[in-house]
Amino acid sequence: MEITELKSRLDTLMVCRHLFPAGRVSGNEFELGSLGGDSGKSLKVHLSGDKAGVWSDFATGEGGDIIDLWRLSQGQSLQEALDDIRAYLGVQKVEFTKPKQHHYDIPPKPQATRVKTPYLMDRGVSEKAVAAYKIGQVGNDLIFPFFWKGEPVLYKAREAVDGGKTIPTAKNCRPVLFGWQAIPDDARAIVICEGEIDALSLWDYGFPALSVPFGGGTGNKQQWIEHEFHNLDRFEIIYLCLDNDEVGHAAADEIADRLGRYRCKFVTLPYKDANECAQNSVLPADITECFINARHSDPEELVSAGEFFDAVEAVFRPAEGERLGYTVPWTELDGKIVFRPHELTLWTGASGAGKSQVLSHALVGMMHEGAKVCLASLEMTPTQSLKRMVKQLGGVDVPTQEFLKDCINWLDGKLWLYNFVGRASIDTLLDGFEYARKRYGVDTFVIDSFMRLGIGVDDYRAQDDAIFRLTDWAVARPVHLHLVAHARKSSEAAQVPETESVKGTSEIGANAFNIVGIYRNRGLEDDLAQAQLDGDTEKVATLSDLPGVKINIAKQRNGDFEGKRGLFFDARTYRYSSSGIDTKKYIPLEGP
Repeated sequence: MEITELKSRLDTLMVCRHLFPAGRVSGNEFELGSLGGDSGKSLKVHLSGDKAGVWSDFATGEGGDIIDLWRLSQGQSLQEALDDIRAYLGVQKVEFTKPKQHHYDIPPKPQATRVKTPYLMDRGVSEKAVAAYKIGQVGNDLIFPFFWKGEPVLYKAREAVDGGKTIPTAKNCRPVLFGWQAIPDDARAIVICEGEIDALSLWDYGFPALSVPFGGGTGNKQQWIEHEFHNLDRFEIIYLCLDNDEVGHAAADEIADRLGRYRCKFVTLPYKDANECAQNSVLPADITECFINARHSDPEELVSAGEFFDAVEAVFRPAEGERLGYTVPWTELDGKIVFRPHELTLWTGASGAGKSQVLSHALVGMMHEGAKVCLASLEMTPTQSLKRMVKQLGGVDVPTQEFLKDCINWLDGKLWLYNFVGRASIDTLLDGFEYARKRYGVDTFVIDSFMRLGIGVDDYRAQDDAIFRLTDWAVARPVHLHLVAHARKSSEAAQVPETESVKGTSEIGANAFNIVGIYRNRGLEDDLAQAQLDGDTEKVATLSDLPGVKINIAKQRNGDFEGKRGLFFDARTYRYSSSGIDTKKYIPLEGP
């Protein structure tokens, strides 16, 4: 457990009483005479609020937080204090024992002398930095010692010329960070950079730094983390100041992910690295500004509420000419259902209930509102789909050739058809959808039906995977995906489909933003047909006033309405209406 979490677990008052039995509480402060625990009032510790644990000794000018209070009062190093705090809290470091421990060799100590070459100084590095990092020289090679637990475990040599490479002097040495010898024992923040000379330059700028041993990149390049993980526990802030290039960014991202993004900050320098800044005479104040502006690497998915103001405002008050989504063309559902971007709607019903046909008519209405539609009817050819849609668009049974041309011209540029019937793979289908979205600006997609995606009826794991993929695809894009799925057989008799009626795994309905159930009243159809045969005009009139189809908005995650409404079906035009009379014109031409 690293320092930030340990600090969060400490109760300030309990710690003060544990460390200083002679102290006393006065209002929101704990008072004592000194860090030695004497009674008095010169040292005060805040007990609550944002400053809980912050203290000042007005007699000596010392101060800090609760960790500093513990460390200084006990005369401990920071690492010793953290171990003591762990014991106080009853917390143990998490340690894993490997089945087979790797053995590392201790390299021979080079017979190095004091650095005499002016190479480092010519690159803007001070003699104090060279001394702090214990750099030596053998011939024309600079020697960089790597320490672990206070002992040198790796040496790297570099020829003192531009373009020289730092190379280990021996094989099979422990991979650790360079520079521990220059880091103050009480440091609570640390810089990790990419290059030994960069570490020296950062020290000169006032930021003692450690360097990764094997440069940028990922994977084995950063295997040092395994060895240094707990050595970095004491740092609340870890500044990642790696090279400003692709491999440097990749390394920084992996390091942050493994050491904890909440305490890692990314530093962007004006040049590729710290030593290049030094060679170009970048001022210390400018480097300090870079550290002040260092940013956390929050996950892309983690966004503050304030960033959504414009989007939420648009939901309440859409700009003139903008719409939240597309609707259906039936007056009984005006304002009650909206198909918004980044959503998936499930259309379900028993076999023969007309769910695909109702959706087809709804699509005509959406295109009339401005939608661009891609229809993947895996159960009907494009010709069959267009025949049905032309009847619904034109309000006719059989259009004249001229009127058919008008209808097809109206659909052209609004409707794209996925020309395939049978089982389609999700990968191929989504590739086609993505192409239509990017090239033609299509924003409304239809898959009819779910079970045509090559998934077994009882293969629930594959169904789960498929619905997650489809939902994720839609949510990540400004599109709406309509998915047709059959209802369970138990729902086919005399029930209006509900959320639980969808055939297959429960995840299908759970992932949908909206569920629209379609019910066809076959009993009403039979009674009406019999009354017509019997010549019972009164009964025919009565039954004709009853809607033969029910549409159930069974689920609407981002809407207020859920409920059932009746629809009348016109077998001549394949249209549905709320009143039984539909004279709506989608195109400005008279049908025959």
